[in-house]
Amino acid sequence: MRTRQLILCTALGASLSAQEGAPGYKWVGVQAGSLSPDTQTNLKASTFFGLQGGLIFDEKRHGLSFQALAASPKSDLAPGKSLSQSEVSATLLTGLSGNAASRFWPYIGLGLGAVSIPRIDAATGLQKTLKAGTAHMSLGFHHRPGLGLIWGAEGRHVFTFANADLKEMQVAGMLGYTWGGRRAAAPRPEPAPVQPEPTPVAPAPAPVAAPVAPPAPLPVVITVPETRPLPTPAPAPAKPAPAPVETPVARPLASPPPPPVPVTAPPAPAPVVVAPPPPPRPAPVPPSAPVKANGSEVTRRLDALRLGDMAKALELGKKHIDALPGQRWTIRLEIANLPSTLKNAVAAFPGKEPDLFIAPIKLKGGKTAYQLFLGDYASKAEAERAAKAVPAFFLEGGQRPRPYQLSTIPAQ
Repeated sequence: MRTRQLILCTALGASLSAQEGAPGYKWVGVQAGSLSPDTQTNLKASTFFGLQGGLIFDEKRHGLSFQALAASPKSDLAPGKSLSQSEVSATLLTGLSGNAASRFWPYIGLGLGAVSIPRIDAATGLQKTLKAGTAHMSLGFHHRPGLGLIWGAEGRHVFTFANADLKEMQVAGMLGYTWGGRRAAAPRPEPAPVQPEPTPVAPAPAPVAAPVAPPAPLPVVITVPETRPLPTPAPAPAKPAPAPVETPVARPLASPPPPPVPVTAPPAPAPVVVAPPPPPRPAPVPPSAPVKANGSEVTRRLDALRLGDMAKALELGKKHIDALPGQRWTIRLEIANLPSTLKNAVAAFPGKEPDLFIAPIKLKGGKTAYQLFLGDYASKAEAERAAKAVPAFFLEGGQRPRPYQLSTIPAQ
């Protein structure tokens, strides 16, 4: 009957694990500690050794652990003889602070198990073995220093269903290997929302057409050739007799005396009219400078991730993927469930504007998470080289950035 209860408890824990999707982290390790039996068993305190493994649900406060141990206690009723005791158990863990992704994780636990306790009959001296179901309460912690290592300590109070008076205390240390999950990054001050700078309006250039007016005096120059031949009639008075008569005839032609003055005036204004037009031409250049101030597509995607606007970030990410050829390559850095995780990922590139974008992915159970991608590369080899240079934040907890061709990005 007790074994059936243990099996049902384990099945319930596995069901909870499946509902949560990918676990936060898993571990396996070895245990060593001290076991202090109830005095009614006539057994002395002894050391024990065992194995432990388990998993913590992703970004949650709960998990499961499984343990098997063996001890060789001695009995007051059989001096010098070592007996054999063994136990197996399953425990539901609940975090006391923080979440399962943190480096240090204290917890309390409740669980069920089974025990084989050696007994010496005081009258006959024969050894018997009591097999019974157990329940226990525990208090302990895990610490993950990095590089796949995990260690912890736990104190446990155990009592049996066969006899509620049969109790024991266990104190143990654990050392093992962990994988999966990620350590939560230290909180960083979130940058203030980026306000687009006002586009400077270039001053209107001075009208260039106005200086064109001075060319008007040029027609005066054109009249010069017509007036120059006029002095030729002057030799006419050389004739002795007709001189008085020809003089009145020449007067109408020479009547406009001003023409000789324009002959010298036109050369001076000509250089003034030609020189002014060239300087104003460079004026139209300044309006193109402020284009970058409106922000590039990369900046808009990063701003959406920093502000936790997942709808905008997904829209911009899909637009970016659709704009690129399907045979191009990119790097998937991680799969995140929470907007705060993506904020920390952006902060992992201090002083830079990385080419980050996201795409949705459906997990088991129908839950949707976010895939975070970096960059656009021409080949898989180029993407693999870039994956080796990502910040250490994306390599913690056993994570490995992976190249994907844009046409094969998974949706579930």
